[in-house]
Amino acid sequence: MTAEDNGYAWPNADAILDETSAFMETMGHRMVLNDRDAFEAGLERARSAAKYQPEAKLAYLAALMYDGVSTRHALMDGNKRAGAIASLTFIAMNGSFLDVSETELEAKLRARVASELSVSDLAEYFEVNIYPDIE
Repeated sequence: MTAEDNGYAWPNADAILDETSAFMETMGHRMVLNDRDAFEAGLERARSAAKYQPEAKLAYLAALMYDGVSTRHALMDGNKRAGAIASLTFIAMNGSFLDVSETELEAKLRARVASELSVSDLAEYFEVNIYPDIE
């Protein structure tokens, strides 16, 4: 699932799509991918930013990844879910976790898609709630 680049581990599209599909099946939904190129472009948005902004922190890159996946409408349904899975996977792959309630996270992610929060606002929210995974 990972490819090391710019000091970060990055999720790949197939793994995120598989996780999204499995999650949607638990709710009785079927994932339909309308535009794989758009999905991959959304997922890669953070990776591209990391190349041009080497000072970018994990939280900002996770927010970009969420935004990139959730707003491109590459899936018939489940774009926000796929974006959440991608960003949370990215955070976990890089040795951290987001310590928030599911309800609170859902509200923030919905606010971003509704343009009530900027990517920077979402990154700030992630930043104060990301903790290193100590195993």
